[in-house]
Amino acid sequence: MAENNTDGERFQEFVRLISSTEKEIQRIRAVECERLGLRGADLMCLYYLGRSSTGMTAAELARTAGVTRAAVCRTIASLGEAKLVEVKDDPESTTRRYRAEVCLTQAGREVMGRVDQAISRVMSRVDSALDGRSRVRLYDSLESVLECLHGIGR
Repeated sequence: MAENNTDGERFQEFVRLISSTEKEIQRIRAVECERLGLRGADLMCLYYLGRSSTGMTAAELARTAGVTRAAVCRTIASLGEAKLVEVKDDPESTTRRYRAEVCLTQAGREVMGRVDQAISRVMSRVDSALDGRSRVRLYDSLESVLECLHGIGR
């Protein structure tokens, strides 16, 4: 893109690149989820639970994944039925749904192993497009743009 493009041209290219990238990420996630027999929400809950050594509550999962607690509770119920997670009841809690600890079962850890393989396969392809320095600059630039956009949208 030329440096002397108009604001409108730069805006159009910016939106096209960001939107197209997001669409491709969603398409890849859908393909990988289908291959693994998961839904998109299942994937993210399993991913974050797999990164936790002690488990997480529904409220923590919702905050981490950026979704509502109700959506996480539905996902946890679905994953529980599939025997991929277990919810540890706290008999003293009056808000058990959101504060009970959720952990992966052995079957959940096995699925997470396949999820990790898929992530590694995808990230290997992405990483092949950039050298290490370029990748760091890209992530730093995206972080700066996101911070700027947060400031504008508030």
